[in-house]
Amino acid sequence: MISSESRNSTLILRINEPRVDMVVARKFREGLTGFLKDKPQRIVLDLKQTEYFDSSALGALVAFMKDVKAYGGELVLCNLSRSLLTLLKLSKLDMLFTISDDLEKSIK
Repeated sequence: MISSESRNSTLILRINEPRVDMVVARKFREGLTGFLKDKPQRIVLDLKQTEYFDSSALGALVAFMKDVKAYGGELVLCNLSRSLLTLLKLSKLDMLFTISDDLEKSIK
């Protein structure tokens, strides 16, 4: 579900799930949280392969962002599909997250 790579002191987490809904949201949240034990300063969440989030997935994403910010880290959402970007805008969550459409720029 989540693959990781470290580059230039940035942790890149790729979500390899086309749909994150209530069926997989708990696993999604637990998977993300598992990467926080080393408290990476910058995390880029690459959502290129994800087309759909439901409210439970959004809740998991917001909780993850709070966890990252609690220790002073930074979270960037990258490569959002049109539907995910629309969902974030409709729910006003685009104001809470740093969003990028370029993975390489997000890493530096």
